[in-house]
Amino acid sequence: MRKFAIWLLLTALSALGLSVHTLQQQYEEHSAEFRILYRDVALKLSQHDVILTLLSTTSDPEVVKKAFPQILILKTRSLEYSASEPQLAGNGTYWLNGQHFSLLIDLKQVLSTLPQSNAFRTLGLYLHDTPLVVLGDSATAPYWQWSKALVGDSQPFELSAGNDPDWRHLPWISMLLFALLWAVVVEFVSRYLMYKRQRVLADLRAQFSELTRLNTMGEITAGMVHELNQPLTAILSYNQTALSLLKQERSAEIAPLLDAAVVQTKRISALLTDLRQKMHSDQVPLQPVNLKPVWSRVLMLLENELLAGKVKIINHIPDDLPPFLAAPQWVEQILHNLLLNAIQAQQDNAPTSAWVEIAAQPTEKGITLTLTDGGPGLSEQALQHVFLPFFTTRQGGLGLGMALTQTLVQGLNGDISAENVAGSGARFTLWFPFNAEEQGQ
Repeated sequence: MRKFAIWLLLTALSALGLSVHTLQQQYEEHSAEFRILYRDVALKLSQHDVILTLLSTTSDPEVVKKAFPQILILKTRSLEYSASEPQLAGNGTYWLNGQHFSLLIDLKQVLSTLPQSNAFRTLGLYLHDTPLVVLGDSATAPYWQWSKALVGDSQPFELSAGNDPDWRHLPWISMLLFALLWAVVVEFVSRYLMYKRQRVLADLRAQFSELTRLNTMGEITAGMVHELNQPLTAILSYNQTALSLLKQERSAEIAPLLDAAVVQTKRISALLTDLRQKMHSDQVPLQPVNLKPVWSRVLMLLENELLAGKVKIINHIPDDLPPFLAAPQWVEQILHNLLLNAIQAQQDNAPTSAWVEIAAQPTEKGITLTLTDGGPGLSEQALQHVFLPFFTTRQGGLGLGMALTQTLVQGLNGDISAENVAGSGARFTLWFPFNAEEQGQ
């Protein structure tokens, strides 16, 4: 929607710019035609004054009318008519009175014989705001209007013309090309920004995952020291006993002690290998995972939190749910984060009203799992940013749990989404492929 609004705005601005430029050109062309028309009308009207001056009693009226078709009648001037003011005769005609003669002039002939008259939708001559003749369609007001008074005391008319833009000549093809161009630009910029954002988020998640491993290194190291201390103590005890027996020349009793030391050494090697796997960033080995035992282990790990919050667990994991290839410790961590998040979301619930429902079912290529809680649900902002690193609605929270969960799910080539359920709280929907390695190829 946002991309469409930006595209629409840019297209409208481009179309407006092209349209204004084209309309300005059309207006200037019509203005030039009006100036020519004004000049020609003024010339024709001035001819009438000249004709009155040159007429004599010997002038042949028919010759005059043939030379000037707009002159309908030529007669000797009546004394009752003023010589300075044209006398309107109706239907676009008027009497122009000279000193000795009067001319009945048809203004329709004056205007219609001019080539520029066809360039305007309306064309008219006015005398003191009274229309003498109006040519063209005057039912509606034209888009453009030009008016200018004609210079002359004997014929003080005002020439007026109006016209509309020729919408057919607007640059429709150019505007369409601009629309397509802006659509391409907006789409390209949007995809670039989206790709850049995804890359930044992917880098941040990778860094957060690495930081998580580094933060847990102390705990892992402490645990390994505890684990290594016992076999090292045993090896030291076996060797000291063997040395003592060797000094006593009781060599027959040394062999079992050395075998026991070898066993303890192999145990140390296995512990170090497990430590290296936990701290290394390479892909972990996959193995068949049965979801129900993993969920049971998660419930055991969070038993204290479930009891403290009096959270009821509703289990809809089928007994015959097929296994899928994944990293068991990753699946356990994903479920652990989601369940802990659901428990924390219901801390303010009424007593005994907290619950979490888990359901799973096989699909064509994997397992679909949903986890729904009875909390207040996610806000509109939380729905949009729940998987963003450092976003949290819980005071004191780091906002890394859901980001790490999504990273682990995507690491198994799965998918996760969040929504609100009417009458319930939040629901997280996950999908895991049966074989994460094949799915990722």
